[in-house]
Amino acid sequence: MTVPPIDLKAIMLAAQVAKVLNVIHRVAYALVSPELQVLYASPNFNTVVSKPTHNILGQPLCDLMWEFVGVEESLIAIINGNMPFLAFERVTREMKDERLLYLDIHVTPVDIPELASGLLLIVEDVTEQAQMEQRLTQHRNELLLVKEQLSEANKELYHLNQFKSLFLSLAVHDLRTPLTSIMAYSDLVLRMLPEDASPKIKEYTEIIQKQSMRMEWLINDFLDLDSLDQGRLVLRPQMQELNDVVEQVANLLKYQAVKRNLKMSLHLWPEEICFAFDENRLQQILYNLINNAIKYTPEGGNIVLSTRVEGETAVFQVTDSGQGMNEEQQAAAFNLYYRTEDADKYDISGRGLGLYIVRMLTEAHGGHVDLTSKVNQGSTFRVYLPMKSAL
Repeated sequence: MTVPPIDLKAIMLAAQVAKVLNVIHRVAYALVSPELQVLYASPNFNTVVSKPTHNILGQPLCDLMWEFVGVEESLIAIINGNMPFLAFERVTREMKDERLLYLDIHVTPVDIPELASGLLLIVEDVTEQAQMEQRLTQHRNELLLVKEQLSEANKELYHLNQFKSLFLSLAVHDLRTPLTSIMAYSDLVLRMLPEDASPKIKEYTEIIQKQSMRMEWLINDFLDLDSLDQGRLVLRPQMQELNDVVEQVANLLKYQAVKRNLKMSLHLWPEEICFAFDENRLQQILYNLINNAIKYTPEGGNIVLSTRVEGETAVFQVTDSGQGMNEEQQAAAFNLYYRTEDADKYDISGRGLGLYIVRMLTEAHGGHVDLTSKVNQGSTFRVYLPMKSAL
């Protein structure tokens, strides 16, 4: 009988693989006799036993690892082939330095005549994995808690938002009723003034009328802000002429410019610019841009309003000689409630709504707005509106 040669390369390779796996997975192992005594143990086996000892070989398994106390019958059943294996997962082991180890223990039968029959005990140190699982579980529970808190906060915010909308509607109704009367009676007074009436009376009455219209646009700003928040802004476009609307709003705000000794000039496109837009919304866009220029331009400065046509796009532009903005301020200019430091420094009134509403109403028309500015050199705002709109 010829005995085949032993493949030493395969054995050496298997040994190397086992060595690497032992380092990666931090595995300790032992061979246990049918009498449940340790016949052989890996050098690191002493680091995973319940009570470390200098002499492991020959020791009863239950003395070394207390997890097996009371399960001796199961171990015998594995040796006799009546059970396939026995496993304990996430066994905790408190070390002398108060570290806590987590171990996975696996017991399988072994029947190697050249060695012995009995049990192969494999102990894997899974401390890092177990700790990571604990952290993940903790993070998941924290996220679930945050999710519940956010859900409750969202419900509360929804109710607060509904209350805000209701309050705003009631406040606007109470404001508009007397405001409508003021506007109607001021218009009636202007119509009934005799030709020889004092120019001052006419001037003051026009101021009342114009300031009432300013108040109406402020109210509309708040209403539009609420509509934008609720996603229910409705446009009512009709064929209109842009230059006419620009002149109307400029005349309304002319008194404000004169009060601050500002020169406001109009450079309008020589031809009519007719297309479909919501006149009230466009008036708000123009009002907010021009009013913003008046507030931020020092006394004696200049404001230029202009219109033009670029292809199929109507352009309205406001240029002022005001304080200007740096790049950071320009990037935030159209954000809701944004106000520059200069606004507080120079006590400039405002709520940080105007430019945000300009942007939103312009985009609602399918257009866009941009800004160029330099510190101490003024600003230019441009509104681009498509003349062929699908509104």
